[in-house]
Amino acid sequence: MTFLKVFLGCLYILICVAAVVVVLLQESKSQGLGSSITGTNSSFFSKSGGLKKETLLSRLTVVLSVFFAVIAIVLSALMRIGT
Repeated sequence: MTFLKVFLGCLYILICVAAVVVVLLQESKSQGLGSSITGTNSSFFSKSGGLKKETLLSRLTVVLSVFFAVIAIVLSALMRIGT
């Protein structure tokens, strides 16, 4: 049981670090105040059907956050059970 707690704890830390890195790699989706005044927003025309970097990072963020939540719940249940 202790090995499982240590393993999941290390995995939890790695997922936390990976999630932070992935979130920091994403570009800001806001165009700023200048585009709201001038009305220039070319994001509609620049979308493509392929797997772009932004799409990959967005999906990876969702996957990492799900793993984060699941491992947090499992670790919490293991801590309640005791050693």
